[in-house]
Amino acid sequence: MKVKELMIMLCELDMNAVIDIAQDEEGNAFGDIATSVSEGKLKRSGEKVYSIYPSSSEMPEERYT
Repeated sequence: MKVKELMIMLCELDMNAVIDIAQDEEGNAFGDIATSVSEGKLKRSGEKVYSIYPSSSEMPEERYT
């Protein structure tokens, strides 16, 4: 996903809502998005890539009602 695509998607959401990030694709744990971002380049295309990480990790049953 490109940054501009993410920005469009986020602009459609409630601006006062919390955004969580999943620790893995199975949804085993969730947390706030860390404020730091890692930067690199994709091997195949050389495009710049940013990685975001959770700053905390909680089980869904502990985080959500």
